[in-house]
Amino acid sequence: HIELDEAATEENFNKIADKVSNTRKEGGNTLIRCVESTELAATLAIPYAVKYEGISVNDAAKSISQQKPGAELDHETLIKLSVWERNLEEESIAMKEEVTEIFPGLNLASFHTLSESSIVDHGIDTVIEVSHELIDIPAANTVLHIELDEAATEDNFNKIADKVANTKKEGGQTLICCEESTGLAATLAIAYVVKYEGNSVNDAAKSISQQKPQEELDQDTLIKLSAWEMKIKEERIAGIEEVTEIFPGLHLASFLTLSDNCISKHGIDTVIDVSNEVLDLPAANTVMHIKLDEAATEDNFNIIADKIANTWKDGGKTLICCEESTGLAATLAIAYAVKY
Repeated sequence: HIELDEAATEENFNKIADKVSNTRKEGGNTLIRCVESTELAATLAIPYAVKYEGISVNDAAKSISQQKPGAELDHETLIKLSVWERNLEEESIAMKEEVTEIFPGLNLASFHTLSESSIVDHGIDTVIEVSHELIDIPAANTVLHIELDEAATEDNFNKIADKVANTKKEGGQTLICCEESTGLAATLAIAYVVKYEGNSVNDAAKSISQQKPQEELDQDTLIKLSAWEMKIKEERIAGIEEVTEIFPGLHLASFLTLSDNCISKHGIDTVIDVSNEVLDLPAANTVMHIKLDEAATEDNFNIIADKIANTWKDGGKTLICCEESTGLAATLAIAYAVKY
C-alpha cells in the first residue's frame, strides 16, 4: 500500500522499484493500480525501469505512451522522478568509489549507501551486516547479521573471520558494513586477517588507515582484538602439544588452537568439526561438519563413528574438535569406540 497523498516521494519510488524487482526475482508478476487515476499508477511504475533496468525517465515515459497512447502521465510526478533519477546516478557513482577491497576478498562500504546494484556490480556474495536489525539484501547470497551493541566480542570476531574465510574458499567476495560507522566495520574486518592470514592487529590497522585515511578505527574494539590475538597465539602454541590420541586413530584437540600447522604435524587426514560454522582447514583431506546445536543425536553418533572407522580403514587419522567445549568433542568420540 502506498498512501495516495504521499505517493510521489523518493522513498516511495524506491519502495515500488524494490518490490517489483523482488517479485520478479521470485518469478512473479506485479500489478500497480491507483484509486485516483490509471495515469498516476503508470507514472509510478517508472521507478522500477529506472532503478533496475537502467532506463531513463524520458524513455520509460515514451514506452508507456506508445503502449497506452490515450493515457496522460502525471507531469508533477515525472519531474520528481527526474530529480530522483539524477540522485540515483550520483549515488551510484559515489558507491562505486566507496566500495573498497581492504583485504583480498573482503570489502568495506557505507551501510547507508549500500544498494542492491552496488552488491551486484562488485560481485559480492556475502554481506556481514553490523546493525540493530537485520536488513533484507536479496542481491547477496548470504547475510551474516551481527548485533551492533554486542559486536566486539571474541565470539563475533570468530564468526566474522570464519565467514570471510569460508566465502573466500568458495571463490566469493565478502562485504562488511556497519549501521553506526564504517570505521567500526573496518575494525571488525581485522579479525579475518588476524585469524587466517597471520597478520597482527597493528599491521592490519595500519593497512586500513593507509587505504581509508578518512575512516577512524574503533579504539575499544582494537584493544579487544589485540587481547583476542594474544589468546589465539597462546592457544595455537599450546595446541601443537595438546593433540591427544584418545583411541587408536582418533585424536582430540581444542577448537580454538586447531590450525593447518597442527594438522600437518600430526598427520591428520579427517577433521570432525562440531560448530556453528564450517572450519576452513585446507591441510585436512576431509572436513566433516556437525551442527553444534544438533550434535547429540543417534544419526550423528553413527555419522561420527562411521567417518572415523572409514578413515582408519584407509590408513588415516581423524581429529575431533568442538567450538563449545573440548569435553563435548571427547564425549562424541565415544560413539566410535562403542560401535567399532
